[in-house]
Amino acid sequence: MPGPVFLSGDRVSLRPPQESDVDFFQYHYNDPGLRQSIPMVYPQSRDDIREQYVDWTDEAVRLLACSGDDADADRLGFCSLSEMDHDMGRATVDVWFAPDVRGLGFATEALELLVDYAFDELRFHRLDANAIATNDRSQDVFESLGFTEEGRRVDYYFLDGEYVDRMEYGLLEDEWRVQD
Repeated sequence: MPGPVFLSGDRVSLRPPQESDVDFFQYHYNDPGLRQSIPMVYPQSRDDIREQYVDWTDEAVRLLACSGDDADADRLGFCSLSEMDHDMGRATVDVWFAPDVRGLGFATEALELLVDYAFDELRFHRLDANAIATNDRSQDVFESLGFTEEGRRVDYYFLDGEYVDRMEYGLLEDEWRVQD
């Protein structure tokens, strides 16, 4: 039985991860295609996944994205606010979606919900996001939501035998409000 819906959009709902979601997370987190966009180089056990997605201890907002808000809703992906600094008014947005639902607009809608929540309810002033330079889809999603490329860390990740840059993005609350 899924947990209660925390945020809801037209096609996507976001809810806290539950024990029943561990298999979904483990399957996708270990998927070679997804692993290259996270990036994660070590296999993740059920206990690793449970600790990261269900039993976390750090201050963060972790949400499972689903295709609806009923018990039969398909699991789509994950988004979160991490590195939350309430004193400075900033957090980092993290996101990944299952390969079979990429390109369908679910990630964009989920992040719209999360960004609204971050600015409206948590009263953050700034959100940061990162993407692997070879991950055009993530970059496109961030840019479509108004995130601005603010930098590049050269040779930041080591993936598939080569070093890859990390793109860094930022979005200020007043920039988001202009779009709203």
